[in-house]
Amino acid sequence: MLPNAKSINLKHQRLWLLPQKAVYWQKKKTLLVADLHIGKSGHFRKNGIPVPQQINKNNFAVLDQLIKNLEIDHIIFLGDLFHSKVNQEWEQLKKWRKKYSAIEVTLVIGNHDILPRELYHGSHISVFKRLKIPPFQLVHDIQHQNSAEHYLLGGHIHPALQLKGKGRQNLKFPCFYFGKEAGILPAFGTFTGTAIIHPQPQERIFVIVANKIVEPKTK
Repeated sequence: MLPNAKSINLKHQRLWLLPQKAVYWQKKKTLLVADLHIGKSGHFRKNGIPVPQQINKNNFAVLDQLIKNLEIDHIIFLGDLFHSKVNQEWEQLKKWRKKYSAIEVTLVIGNHDILPRELYHGSHISVFKRLKIPPFQLVHDIQHQNSAEHYLLGGHIHPALQLKGKGRQNLKFPCFYFGKEAGILPAFGTFTGTAIIHPQPQERIFVIVANKIVEPKTK
């Protein structure tokens, strides 16, 4: 297992929370990734904003590292795999997919995934609106979802927790959120914003700080 990964038991399943902002479902040899937003930096450059091209390459490099160090048969992207319309970063995604053709890849559609499904299918990426793999139902946005039988796992909001330090310092860090009926993964992509969440005492939060997973106490 990767250094600094944290094991949790969720619905009698052992999940590893990774400081790379992903979840490894050990029993299924499955990697869960939310909100990669490939193509976002290219979208900004196309509109005249000089965003470094290295951003997207770094995202793929982290995925490569996880594949190298974990036993992965299946990668499931929980929405917003590709940010918008086709640009040169789509070709990078196709090249990456071809490199790992032996791994099953699935996309649960997110609000930014507006490309025709034929493009995904052409790169051997299965596409679903939601995906049930008991005891979980995998979605993009857990809001407005109803699943009495399965625990929801999604992304979408890019959760972060604000922590207060000495000297009135307020710092925010990406986090994993697990409530009674649903959990939210942090955004995997480096070129994304975050939304501060306010957990309740019965909910569990795992913050990524300095490449480590920390579970702070909730008030």
